Amino acid sequence: MFKLTTIVACLALFSLCHSAQALVLDWSTNTWTPGTLSNSYDVDAGIPGNDITVTVSGNTAQLQPEIASPYPPTPAITTNFQGGLASPVSTLNLALDLTNQIEAVSVTVNFSNLYPQGVNNVSFQLFDVDFANSGGSNFQDQIRGISALSIDGTTQIAPTITISPNNSLTGSGLSQVVTGSASTVDTGAGSGGANVTIDFGSSWIQSFTFTYGSGSGTVADPTYEHIGIYNINFSTVPEADTTWATILICVSAAGIMSLQRAKKIRRLSSFAQSEEK
Repeated sequence: MFKLTTIVACLALFSLCHSAQALVLDWSTNTWTPGTLSNSYDVDAGIPGNDITVTVSGNTAQLQPEIASPYPPTPAITTNFQGGLASPVSTLNLALDLTNQIEAVSVTVNFSNLYPQGVNNVSFQLFDVDFANSGGSNFQDQIRGISALSIDGTTQIAPTITISPNNSLTGSGLSQVVTGSASTVDTGAGSGGANVTIDFGSSWIQSFTFTYGSGSGTVADPTYEHIGIYNINFSTVPEADTTWATILICVSAAGIMSLQRAKKIRRLSSFAQSEEK
């Protein structure tokens, strides 16, 4: 029989191997060539190659350079937004000058298919989802079409959305829409007034997407508008092969210990028999 301590050790190792690990796509430690529409990143040392891909699609001809130096074409990583934090932070920025309220761009984030169970605890923030109607600026940032795709690819999953004083949330489930309602500064005091937090919770997903455009509270031809996508957080479980390898190591170790114990018992028995003679 396996020793109880061996079994406990095996269970502990399995638990560690099978438990989720928290990961983050941190824009301050990664790069994005300004103006490119898709980039992939390796943020998980536990699997080979890239494990998260971010793609921008839709009316991409309407993407504009950022209005702050060095004026990179977007999408681009900049520190032009602060989001109410202690200092400006790195975000992936999208700037648009749409010709109507129908045009928009979509952001899709795909996770590696080397995660057989997908990922969960996926959450991120958008900065500066606001509204302006003065000084030549007339736009209304709007985030819509927000959903994730289940790991089997059959179900769209709705997020929990948390808004701020300078935007509003309408609809429910897969029909949720966030719309800017007041002008917000990009940095400094009050810069967190137009944040939006999107959280897919415990659902296991393979990807998520949202669409960024202009709401109906603007003129027919909206002016320049921009938002920042802050860090993307997610959790994973290790690959199945790693889990089973750990189990096999545990079982093998336990088997060896059991065999050694059996041999010891036989030696003691033989010694006792020889003493009797």
